Amino acid sequence: METVIVSLILVIFAWPLVNATPSSLPVGIVGPTSVTSAVEQAVDGKAPGGFVWNEYDSADAAATAIKHREIYGAFVLSDAGLDVLTASAANAAVAQVLTQIGQQIADATARSFGLTVLSPQVTDVVPLPATDARGAGLAAAALPLVIAGIVAALLATMRMRFYRQRAVFLAKVSFVAGAAIAGILQGLGILVGNWWWEWLAISLGIAAVGFVLVGLQSLFKFPGIIVGILLFFIIGNPISGTSLPVEFYPAPLGSLGQLLPLGSEVSLLRRISFFPDAAQTTQWVTLVTWTLIGAILLVIGVTLQKKRSRAHT
Repeated sequence: METVIVSLILVIFAWPLVNATPSSLPVGIVGPTSVTSAVEQAVDGKAPGGFVWNEYDSADAAATAIKHREIYGAFVLSDAGLDVLTASAANAAVAQVLTQIGQQIADATARSFGLTVLSPQVTDVVPLPATDARGAGLAAAALPLVIAGIVAALLATMRMRFYRQRAVFLAKVSFVAGAAIAGILQGLGILVGNWWWEWLAISLGIAAVGFVLVGLQSLFKFPGIIVGILLFFIIGNPISGTSLPVEFYPAPLGSLGQLLPLGSEVSLLRRISFFPDAAQTTQWVTLVTWTLIGAILLVIGVTLQKKRSRAHT
């Protein structure tokens, strides 16, 4: 039985990464329609369904779309040559893929006109900080983020007898741990945005996981906590989008991951730190919703326990 469980966990963690290929990845393109159409067809021919093309009038418009997280990058075709706009802060792997495609476009163009092959001009519109140039820091921090919520719930369950005390304890731990984690990530240069908003985002992420676990425990005892850990850690961590973008996961796993606390929290931190102009409402609402769901489960569990206690008296 233990072997089956371990094997299943391994499959859950590894399968999304092994099968990761771009699907409907939004990218931009700038240039004459006749040229852009040819480029789109050529790229789609090699990666069918891999990209969704968004046309822009200028490189500045495409760069603005990148900063708003509407696209991951763009190809700018002009008489001067090919410019590739990337955003390593969105995802370093995608930036590398777009750079490689840009080189392939340049090679094909040179062969068609008998020209010397030149490397395209690559501009990182939203770069990662020099202190975390590969973007590994935020991916590595994802695991402690979800574990913090699990540990907070376990401590609340073991140390506090009354559920009201557990709720207060969770709230305190979430904000204190959130402040500490935000400070550490800022100190290491992994996050570079507004510390106060990052603190709130991390605190909400911890609270979302913690309250749901305690709420499930109030309803189903220890099995409830196990269910919560399976959902948030075993399932939620591999599809959270920390290492790969949503569009690289087999559908609908990427979208599901963004509906869970960790995926939403990491996406929110990325936006706060690197893409302050991008919309954040969905991520905030997701984290608040999970926290409220946990609080509601806790209230229901306490109410049912009181009714059962009265029935036995």
